Amino acid sequence: MPVYSHSRLSVYQNCPLKYKLQYHDKIKRYVEGVEAFLGSRAHDVLKKAYDDVRLTKQDSLADLLAYYDEVWQGKWHDSIVITRQEFTQDHYYNLGKKFIETYYQRYAPFDSDRTIATELRLNFPLDGDGKYRIMGFVDRLSRNKDGCFEIHDYKTSANLPSQEVADSDRQLALYQIGVQKRWPDMWNMRLVWHYLAFGKELVSSHSDETISGLVEETTRLIDTIEATQEFLPKESGLCNWCEYPDLCPTRKHLYTVEVLPENEYLNETGVSLVNKYAKLKKEVGEIEAEAARIREAIIDYARREDVQVIKGSEQQLRIRFDTQLKFPGKNESGRKQLDDSIMAAGKWPEVSQLDTRSLSRVIEDGLWDKELLEELKKYGQVEETSSVFLSKLKDEE
Repeated sequence: MPVYSHSRLSVYQNCPLKYKLQYHDKIKRYVEGVEAFLGSRAHDVLKKAYDDVRLTKQDSLADLLAYYDEVWQGKWHDSIVITRQEFTQDHYYNLGKKFIETYYQRYAPFDSDRTIATELRLNFPLDGDGKYRIMGFVDRLSRNKDGCFEIHDYKTSANLPSQEVADSDRQLALYQIGVQKRWPDMWNMRLVWHYLAFGKELVSSHSDETISGLVEETTRLIDTIEATQEFLPKESGLCNWCEYPDLCPTRKHLYTVEVLPENEYLNETGVSLVNKYAKLKKEVGEIEAEAARIREAIIDYARREDVQVIKGSEQQLRIRFDTQLKFPGKNESGRKQLDDSIMAAGKWPEVSQLDTRSLSRVIEDGLWDKELLEELKKYGQVEETSSVFLSKLKDEE
């Protein structure tokens, strides 16, 4: 069985097809988005800040910003993808610079705790038998002045999650398991997320019970992945950042045609078929709406003229007027009392979770006890219904 990571598990949950392409088929696509590049550069700078403190060197804000510029310029490459076209490289560069300034102002001189490790690599068994293994990297592991060990994670996301989401986060909880397996005396532990775009910390901790539940949940997920035979695509907002659009049945056509000149795009077979189908569906909708208006006019005419058959030049219409009991719908007034009456009579299974059409047929056919039928009728309203049947004149004559 392969070694899993939080990111590998997340890829499967986000899109099983991408998981297959990336991990089973091992199709390597080095596509780096600018958001990921920004996150890596911010991590570089914060790693330097804490590593230097461990070496008794205190970096100034100017030192860190100079280092940020150095690693940004040195590692930038032309294949970095900027999906949001309204933003430029400079926008993201300045965003990262702001993150570092905000973090520095809050935490400098970085001596509120003792850093044990930065970019700590973990590879550990999740279960007692070693069947399931997890790997990952801890951004920073520290011990604060109260003796509590802390796992720190830097996030450059533009979204700030709720405390509830942080409390249920799998990544750092798995890292806690790995750290405590390496150092069993680190029993008192907190998980700390630094959301750099907001200058905010989210802090959480886990009991032995929640950790045990996480182990069970994660091993079940791994078992599911290992047993999967059909890896289907799963569409989401993440598709815009996917490395495999040309291999995905939900994105392949868009990937193929979006680069075509307009005249070729409009004449491409798939585009043409969709446009024709959409046009026909619109026309069908308009025709159906017009037919519904004419139907109402026919019913009004039949009532006004007191006729049941209306002849045209080649076809005729037969109109029939009936009445039926209409019962309150699922969330309508009186529905609960109606349900209670049927349940009390032991008849609930016969109307299949109260299919009101089935109930109407039961009453019309007199299938239940007369007293119960009279009780249920109180919840219904008599409504007039109408039916229109079109046929050729020669079929009727």
